[in-house]
Amino acid sequence: MTSTLATHACIADLLTEQTPVTGYSVGKMAAWSIAGVWTADEALRLTDVRAGLMQDAAGPDGRFGYVRGLDLSTVERLLERYHCEVAIRNPDGLVVIGGAEQDVTNLCDEAAREGARTGLLAVRIASHTTRLAPACKPLQRALAASRLGTVVSQRLLLAGGDGERIFSVAAATTKLAKQVARPVDWSATLEALAELGVTEVLDLGPGHALAEMMQAFRPSMPCYSADGFHSIDGLRKWIASK
Repeated sequence: MTSTLATHACIADLLTEQTPVTGYSVGKMAAWSIAGVWTADEALRLTDVRAGLMQDAAGPDGRFGYVRGLDLSTVERLLERYHCEVAIRNPDGLVVIGGAEQDVTNLCDEAAREGARTGLLAVRIASHTTRLAPACKPLQRALAASRLGTVVSQRLLLAGGDGERIFSVAAATTKLAKQVARPVDWSATLEALAELGVTEVLDLGPGHALAEMMQAFRPSMPCYSADGFHSIDGLRKWIASK
């Protein structure tokens, strides 16, 4: 989160054309700041509030896992059997699941026996599932009480949960708060970017996983990560050349 906002601060003056922006999971908080809704300081403060509320709501035994390579009906059958939920739908048949740690472990084990690639993720809060429902209302109050600006004219802000364009920031705070207990459809968000006519993607990081996901989703679209540049100066020169 901090590195994402810092990277954007270093290149913001070069992003003079209207630029779509969105975020993956907690990255939505950074996206709102990049779009001009919050200052970086306010976004970091609210992210800390969000994390605390999620921790309080989550309980001690949550876990994330992933399953890749099973058809939807099989995944749904396993979810029901092991009392887990879809947390994030990614491209290329990759589903992140959340639930109690033992349930997630059991689901991954059975999915592997059925031929899927599976594994546990180093995330012990089952966010984007109903286990986090108690966090939604207090988070919505915190967001509504924040120092809200408007989306600046050089940005198009998309909801990271489904790719819907955000016009009314005040109304969207409720949806943003509820997203901690609802699944993220990242595939729909990437589709929305493509439908907007996006021709290149820059993943502000940290890392390059989102650039790789978009590249897999749209192989013909050039996708880059800020971490792939040796320096901020190199990143700035690349953006300026566009």
